[in-house]
Formats: sequence, C-alpha cells, structure tokens
Amino acid sequence: MLKQLEKNYFKINLAFILIVAVYCMCGLIVPLQFISANKIVAGGMTLLGILLATYNLVIKKVYLKIKTIEYLLLFFAFNIITSILVISYGYSTNIKNTLIFYIYFLTVFPIFTGITREEGKTLYNCFFYMVTVLNTFGVLVSLVQFVLLKGYRVHDYKGLYIRQGFIESRLFGILASPNFLSLVSLIVIIFLASKICSIERNYRYLTYTAIALNFIYIVLSGSRTAFICTILVSVVYAFVMFYQKGNVKSIFKVILAIIVVLFSYKAVNYTSEQYLKFNKERIEVQDKNNNLSLERTDTSEENISNNRFAIWKSTASFIPKKPIFGYSGGNWYEIGKKINPDEYIIREHYLTHNGYLEILFYNGLTGFATMGVFVLSFFVSMVKRILKEKKEEIVNKEALSILLMIIVILVSNLFLSSTFYGISLLGMILFLTSGYYYSVVSSDKKDYRKLNIDEIKEVELGVMDYIHKICQEKGINYTLAYGSLLGAVRHKGFIPWDDDLDIALKRQEYDRLYEAIQEDNDKIYKVVSWENDARYPYPFYRVYDSRTVYENNYIQNDIELGICVDVFPFDDYKDVNKEITKLDMCRRLSVYTLYGIRNKDAGVKNLTRYLLLIVFRLTRVKIWNKRLNNCSKASVDSGYIDYLMESKRYSTKIDSKSLDKVIDSKFENRIYRIPQEYDHILTTIYGSDYMEIPSVEKRIQHDNFVAYIKKEK
Repeated sequence: MLKQLEKNYFKINLAFILIVAVYCMCGLIVPLQFISANKIVAGGMTLLGILLATYNLVIKKVYLKIKTIEYLLLFFAFNIITSILVISYGYSTNIKNTLIFYIYFLTVFPIFTGITREEGKTLYNCFFYMVTVLNTFGVLVSLVQFVLLKGYRVHDYKGLYIRQGFIESRLFGILASPNFLSLVSLIVIIFLASKICSIERNYRYLTYTAIALNFIYIVLSGSRTAFICTILVSVVYAFVMFYQKGNVKSIFKVILAIIVVLFSYKAVNYTSEQYLKFNKERIEVQDKNNNLSLERTDTSEENISNNRFAIWKSTASFIPKKPIFGYSGGNWYEIGKKINPDEYIIREHYLTHNGYLEILFYNGLTGFATMGVFVLSFFVSMVKRILKEKKEEIVNKEALSILLMIIVILVSNLFLSSTFYGISLLGMILFLTSGYYYSVVSSDKKDYRKLNIDEIKEVELGVMDYIHKICQEKGINYTLAYGSLLGAVRHKGFIPWDDDLDIALKRQEYDRLYEAIQEDNDKIYKVVSWENDARYPYPFYRVYDSRTVYENNYIQNDIELGICVDVFPFDDYKDVNKEITKLDMCRRLSVYTLYGIRNKDAGVKNLTRYLLLIVFRLTRVKIWNKRLNNCSKASVDSGYIDYLMESKRYSTKIDSKSLDKVIDSKFENRIYRIPQEYDHILTTIYGSDYMEIPSVEKRIQHDNFVAYIKKEK
C-alpha cells in the first residue's frame, strides 16, 4: 500500500490542493456556498488532509526537509497547550483549529518536498489557475449585476442576512465579502501578471481580460484595504524593478507604474460614477435610499475606521489577562464574557478585525512569537534573494510575485482576521507560497548545470590547485589533513567513497593564508568565513569556487555554499572540551533546523532543544564562532597541537612540530603537500591499522549533496 501511495503521491496531493481551492472559493461565492457547506465535502477534504499530514510526518519526515518548519511545529505545540488550559470552553472549535493547523503545517507547507521540481510547479500553477477561474467567474457575474444595477439581500449558508449585487454604494456582487474578495482579485492579478510572458499567445488576450475584470471589481468593491494594498504593491514592484535594472529609464518606469495604477483606478471610478448618474431614475425606482455614487455610506469622519479602532482597543484590553498562551480560537467569547461581559467585543460579539491582534488574543505571546518569526524569516529570505539576484543581474518573476502576494496578506491582516484560523484562502496562499518558495523558487538552478561526482572532484582539485599556488608564492606551510591525508597516503588521491578535500595549518599560517586569498581577490576562487559573512555557520574558513553551489539538508540559512576545500587551524592543545562542546552546541542551535540538532538517542531531551531553537535562531552564529576561535587560540606551551573547535570523544592531539616539515605527495594527477610525520598523525587519528581498507559497513561517507556550476553565457 505504501508503494502505491508513494507512486501516486503527486496525484493525491494535486487532487487535495485543487479540492481545497474549490472548497475555499465556493465558500466565498454565495450561490456556490452549498458545496463548501456540505458536511461530506468538508469532512472528506479534512480527512484527506489529515491522512496526508500523517503520512508526511511519519513516512516522509518532511520536518527534516524544509526551512523554518520548526516555528510552525512550535506554534502547533503551543496551540495544543492553550487548548488544554481552557478545555472547559469551546473544545470542539479548538480541535477543529488544531486539525487545520496540522494540515497547514504538515500537508500544505511541505507539499513540494516530496515531489519533483516540475511537479511542484504544476501543482502551484494548478492551484492558482483554479482560484483565478473561480474568482474571475464570480467577479464577471458581479460586474454584470453592476451593469444591470441589481441590488438585493439573501441568507447565506450560515443563515446570515447579507447584501448582494450593487447595494449601498458598493459592489458586493455574488461574493460573500467585497473586502476579502477584492484582495483575492489583487492576488489573481499578481499571479497572472507574473505568468503573462509564459502564457501562449492565443490565451494572452483572455489573461489581459481577466486582469482587467478583477481590477475593475477592486475599484467597485469600495474596499479601502484593497486600495492600500494595490498602491503598495505597485510601488514595491516598481522599486524592485528599478533596483534590478539600476538605470535612469527605470526611474521613469517607477513613476509611470504608480501613475498608471492611480489613473486606471480613477478612470474606472469616474466612468462608474457617470454610469450611475446616467441611470439615476432607474436606481431611484429600485431603491430610494440607494446612494448614487461609489462613496462609502457606512463610514464617517467621526468613525473612519468603521468601528475597528473600538474593536482593537477592546480586544487589546483582554490580552494582558492571559498574555502567555491566550484564550484560544474556540472559546474566547465564553472566557471573555466571564472576565468582562460589558467589554465592547463581548457585547457586540465582534471578531478582532486584525490578524496580529487575533493571534495575540487567541494564542498569546508564544503563538505570536513563533508565527511572527516564521513569517518574518520567510519575508526576509525573499528580500535577500532579490538583493542577491541584483548582483547576478537576474529578475526572478516568481519570487517577486510571491513577495507581492505576501505583502497583500501582511497588510490586509492589519484590517482583517481571516488568515490563520479556519480553512482560509489567504491562509492557504501564505503556507503554499512559502513552501513553494523554500522548496522550488529559492533552490531554482535554471542558470546552473548539475555536476556528477567526477566533475565535483575536478572542481575541488581546481580549488586545491589555487591554494597550493598561493601557498608556494607566499611561503605558507600547509598540509593535507584528515581523510584527504589518508587518501594521499593510502590511495594516492581521494578515498574512493569520499569526495571532499581538507587541509590544516598552524594558527599563524592559517591566518596568513586567509589574508593572502583576500588580497589576491581572484575572480573565481574566494574565501568565506564567519568574519566576512555573518551567515557562514562554521568556525573554520573555506576556499570555494564561486561559480558553484550545492544543496544539503543541514544548513538552514540563506547562504549558498560553493564546492570548496575546508581549511582547519591547529592550535596549542589545552583541555577545553567541555567549554567547546557548549559553544559548539550554541553554534549549531543558531543555524540548524531540527535535522541539524536532532539526536535520535536523546528522547524527550529533544523537546528542550526545539524550544530553544526560537531563541538561538535569533542569535548570530558569528557570536559563537568568534568565541570558539578565541577559546582555541589561547596560547599554552603543552608541546601538542590539535584542531580544537569541535567536541571530541577522544584526544587527537599531535606533536607540536608535526606540521612543520612537509613533503610532496601524489594526489590524483597532482602533487600536494603532506606532513613528513604523516604516520604519527594518521595513527593518532585513525589508529595503527590506518593502511588497511575498512569493511563496507565501516566506510564513513559524507551525506550525498547535489552540486551545480553556473552555465557559461
């Protein structure tokens, strides 16, 4: 059965994501609400989502494969604690929300980790095309209602008496909420604009028509939130394009883009106003109280926020009473009524109308901090991506469109509370786009060529040739180290099951080589360390080929590491193992995800580590690397040296003069330097039988990684 599930994994996930898209959109289009209100549809979708999440958790172990998921898992854990603390109230809704988070975090967010890149793009596009088709259908019918000047009221599936068509100076149409749907329309426009160049010519006019229809609806909906988001998105898009291009013409494009959006908005508004005045008599016959303009009739100068300020103030008054874990999404009203029944939101039974206050209110500071760090990390990662691509003269339209969508969600959450709790289209978009970005967009290597193992080794030898040349020119004493030294002595090259190169130098020579490579400023070969890049996670430095990058499951930050040679400093030996172990654990916590710090034998102790993640992720790894270096560099006349910046199970100290004298040694088809006292060193590290070939089960291999090199233009 598991084989069949794995074989059809993509198809099952595609079906699920399309079902959710249809479910969410049907809930927003009033004549179609009977579909999302159907308990069999909702239950079947939820069950499929839970089964996929469980499969992803237990079988695929997605928590090891995608960045920042640890914050979502912490939020999930804190939400369970909140629900338990207030279990006597609203438990059914709390269970429902917990299951929804389970689906969001372990089905939707990591959905792209278990499929190929091309399948991921197909899934992502299918979701947004489904949303686009259904939303544009709803918008088209709504615009027809505006032209016909139809305005009426109906009961929705919850029994609420709601407005439809053009009524009270706003176009509700057949949509449940003009505020929410106008934001969906804006997201649809952003998605279609990013795809316009890749759409077949025959369908482009249809795409332009869909963009125009959705834009017109945004104007006629009267949503000030959507208007603010539209202007902000236009400004951000224009400035990003100006930043990427970096020329004078781009300044005019920035100004032009903003003018075009404002002009189009005003043009639609003006044309609609004239149409309303032209049909004045018809409107008065239908509804004498209907306003003959698009000016909002539900606000005034005294109440410009439409009661939102009062709602926010009232909500905020409850937060200090349960600041850590909050009230939960299922019972805030019952608990709030018990604490202060006369408070405004209790008396009027209002929702928070602010996504950020909502999390603070429902899940307290713990939920707010974990979700906040997740969203902030995602947003910062995208901004860094844009800055990096500026240097490479690349404009990544997918990354830019995701950034603009997230801006819409983040800004709209200042005024709406419809993202995190309950199956929400904006929630789906947030977690789907963030997962797509981490798993597909940020790791996109379309400008790179994949390297095989022989090519990887050849690149490493190129880096080593460069180091050897610099050391000869500057009179720097280096030697091959660890597996590379063993490979040179035993195999005259790479150990057959190994694929990396290490060198070692005494601290003074180590510092000289670092300075020499920086001064040389080669176009291809560079040096990276915690000193010149705060994101770099290791206490030693690397010399790498800047044309290359590689992927692995360990380092969970935005630095792209190239194929390299590791350079290790050997310092005067002193027994600092306990202190180094503590510092190195802090270093790991500040840069690794669950995969990097997980200890399969630690049991419940891992929970403590996971909780510490949110603290250590906010600290700079540079702090710990600096302390590791300072701890190791302290001068001690012990007669021994060693690489000290790691925890050790046993001593690997060697005679302090072991690296002083070096000899030439064959390595593949090159000649590199090894210590004359190689036997003493290898015996100390690997034992006296180091020349014997180990059995297959004892051959320690580095985890497989995929490496790429930039294509030549």
